[in-house]
Amino acid sequence: MSAILTVSQINRYLASKIRGDIKLKGIAIKGEISNLNTSYSSGHFYFTLRDESSAIKAIMFSNAAKNLKIELKNGLNVMALGNIDCYERDGIYQIIVTDIQPIGVGAVKESLDKLKMRLKDKGYFNTELKKEIPYAPKTIGVVTSITGAALQDILNILKRRYPICRVLVFPTLVQGTDAKGNIANALMTADSMKVDTIILARGGGSAEDLSVFNEEKVADAIFSVKTPVISAVGHETDITIADLVADLRAPTPSAAAELASPDISVFYSLVDSLKVKMKETIENRISDFKVKLKFASDRLHSASPENRLEIGEVKFKNAEQRLRNSINNIIKKNTASLSNSASLLDSYSPLKVLGRGYSLTLKGKRVISRADDVSIGDMVEVKFSDSSINAEVKVINH
Repeated sequence: MSAILTVSQINRYLASKIRGDIKLKGIAIKGEISNLNTSYSSGHFYFTLRDESSAIKAIMFSNAAKNLKIELKNGLNVMALGNIDCYERDGIYQIIVTDIQPIGVGAVKESLDKLKMRLKDKGYFNTELKKEIPYAPKTIGVVTSITGAALQDILNILKRRYPICRVLVFPTLVQGTDAKGNIANALMTADSMKVDTIILARGGGSAEDLSVFNEEKVADAIFSVKTPVISAVGHETDITIADLVADLRAPTPSAAAELASPDISVFYSLVDSLKVKMKETIENRISDFKVKLKFASDRLHSASPENRLEIGEVKFKNAEQRLRNSINNIIKKNTASLSNSASLLDSYSPLKVLGRGYSLTLKGKRVISRADDVSIGDMVEVKFSDSSINAEVKVINH
């Protein structure tokens, strides 16, 4: 059994082997620059050189970088001169670049640009074909690595913002040669489950780590599914073909969760507002019904037999009183007239005349008003006010 070594010992051994290999000094490597970062404090450049199938880390220190005649940028195809070295702390090998010469557009970038143009011609990037993201989904499907931090970020946001939503996770590889098939199959599976929204996500990484999201097979799957897709791949500055094809791009997985879900507090506020409006509406309706009920009750009361009897009784009493008043007035009027007539009759009474010294002559029961009414020898009765006498007609004077 060989001796047991520490990590530091094995890394130091490998570094010595690499540094001692004359073939790894003063070499030239052709590749495309990606993941370019500049340390503004030190002036060092950190980047990756890659071709269609592989990549190597690279660093150019400030003392060499100050002599550069070109501007370094991602996608630039270059020839880098330098020495292969090993970074013992992390156990990785890299090229220490001393000079860089431009060659042209990188093959990887050129291939990617051609793919973008082809997909654009097929309508994959057409904004008019983008599907609308549902405002209040019932079910959200998440296509991502089950072990990545992106999944936990999405679940935490959805639990806080929209806990009533059902979340289905469709695990997939997010880098490596098998990842494109995995991602396409997971998207198709999520689409077949009739979820309302699909979130395609992975956390940050290098251009090589995110390269699977620039694959045509992944683009085909995103475009073909009927469910709206939100793409959240890498960081805000990373833009992949998946982002361009998706119905909506989110800068981060957490942002994707926010874009896919409403804030439930908005619903609580809306419910409270609806409660107030419903209460006001019900109270207004009750008030209206009370007014209508009062109006109907008054009409019913006015048309009811009892009310009509009461009205008839009042009318009868009023008519009776008017009749009594009329009768009394007639009686009073007739009494006064009778009294006047009696007074007048009394004033013309024969007895009154007799009381003034006159007499009344009767022949039988007939009053003698002329001398021609009697003949000589007729017996007449002469009435006075207090007595009468009988006399015989002896002489008639004309």
